[in-house]
Amino acid sequence: MNKKKIIIITTGGTIAMKKDEVTGALVPALSGEALIDTVPGIDDGAHIEVREFSNIPSEYMTLDRMGALAAFIESLDTDEVDGYVITHGTDTMEETAFFLNHTVHLNKPVCLTGAMRSAAAAGTDGPGNILAAVRAACCDNLYGMGVLVVMNDRVYLADDVVKSHATATDAFTSASFGPVGFVSGDKVVVRKCSQKRWIGNVQDLSARVWIVRCGAGMDDSLLAGVLAAGVDGLIVEGFGCGNVPLGMASALKTMVKKGIPVILTSRTGHGYVEREYGGDGGTAALEDAGVISAGGLSSQKARILLILAIGDHLSSSQISARLREIQ
Repeated sequence: MNKKKIIIITTGGTIAMKKDEVTGALVPALSGEALIDTVPGIDDGAHIEVREFSNIPSEYMTLDRMGALAAFIESLDTDEVDGYVITHGTDTMEETAFFLNHTVHLNKPVCLTGAMRSAAAAGTDGPGNILAAVRAACCDNLYGMGVLVVMNDRVYLADDVVKSHATATDAFTSASFGPVGFVSGDKVVVRKCSQKRWIGNVQDLSARVWIVRCGAGMDDSLLAGVLAAGVDGLIVEGFGCGNVPLGMASALKTMVKKGIPVILTSRTGHGYVEREYGGDGGTAALEDAGVISAGGLSSQKARILLILAIGDHLSSSQISARLREIQ
């Protein structure tokens, strides 16, 4: 059987870190080549090419860096390349995966992976995750399914995956739909499905979009500060189906009247924003006033799409229509 050609792009994160001898804190330590050398049998089923994009903690990741990574992936693409593996820190992995899913113009598998335990830790999960991601990137059944996250031998769609635990090796989940596949040895078992992708323009990622999380009894003081700061858009994590405290409702409607797009998500992390509740703070009244429903997207993913949308000069009605299209 012919080996697939897989390009591994390293960006840093825990997977490439070891403890500093003086401080005991994790710091970047392994180059891209050194990281891949820790994975036994990685080239048994694939021709591997390693490219180092960066070596940073993932909390340093920005949308500009994500845009540069998207361009870097596309610059490496040729007919000979069958798939890509991106090693990445886990803190912002779901956001980078989501961004790439809606900006990279490729149908080949692009699989992000990382580690919950550092390269020097007992039982580090990095090498196994890299090997599983390479297996997934070689899988013909994952072609055309968009950007994926491969962690703990499970394969997740970028739009659905979340990091749901701070330290556990099975931290990544998709509570609403589950994984779309799993890796078992050299086999990848896939539940065939696809993602609806919004391919945005990465040339203008300058929009300032903030996230505000609702708590019981909050008033409009924080939103007044948001307005004064001159943001370009706002994401609101509402209660349950998307309701907000009564004290915030009027300020959100004022923001919409001023032309600032506001997207409503649920702070629960699961389920969808729904028009179930009336009243000034209910989702129905907010949507009627022009607040946009994020559907089932998390606040951090909705923020990325809003930044892309503002960069593409889309109106609020166009943003709302796009959000409906991809879910």
